[in-house]
Amino acid sequence: MISILFAILAVTPQEAAPPKPQVTTPIPTQAVPATAATTNSEIRSSLMIDPKSRAHDYTQAFELLRREKPTLKINIKTASGLLANVSELLAAENGTLLLVKVPFTQGTKFLIVPIEDVQEIAYSP
Repeated sequence: MISILFAILAVTPQEAAPPKPQVTTPIPTQAVPATAATTNSEIRSSLMIDPKSRAHDYTQAFELLRREKPTLKINIKTASGLLANVSELLAAENGTLLLVKVPFTQGTKFLIVPIEDVQEIAYSP
């Protein structure tokens, strides 16, 4: 019986299925603005801080760290690198510069750092 079915299928030509119509999506002629693609990085806010106040905050934070644990060394991370083993931090008169005293092989030296370059004041790890 199975052989008869195969024989019938082999002998009868199968009709080809009619081709399916292709659906095309029209291409827009003008670009659609992507309003949902905005991110938080595009929204900016700024806060103006008086340089004297910021310099005072830095020196106050340094003194607090030094008083809290006098045996630990303090580092200042800046935009250009790390100032290790800072022994003293002073603010310039106008508050836009910090005077950082660090040890060198020939003794101690003062380095001048703009307050906008300071990123972090912390104990050395």
